[in-house]
Amino acid sequence: MSEPLLCGRCGAPILAGAHGCNFCGVMFVGAPPAPQGVPSGVHGQVVALLRAGNKIEAIKVHRDHFKTSLRDAKNAVEGVEKGLGLG
Repeated sequence: MSEPLLCGRCGAPILAGAHGCNFCGVMFVGAPPAPQGVPSGVHGQVVALLRAGNKIEAIKVHRDHFKTSLRDAKNAVEGVEKGLGLG
């Protein structure tokens, strides 16, 4: 199995056929960007919270870090959750 593509902005797994990151909302032009300056602490914390079954806290962490609306944070975290095969 090959390694999943990761968003170059936030490091979230990119779903097949996605035109943007479901975690941070960055839109892709052409191929998804290569990872650089990934805030692994934030993404890692969200992933750990999701794996522990604490989706609400993962949404709070995403929202606080990226300063997004509750809806956008929920959608982004659910995208990561789906990308990890947890949702």
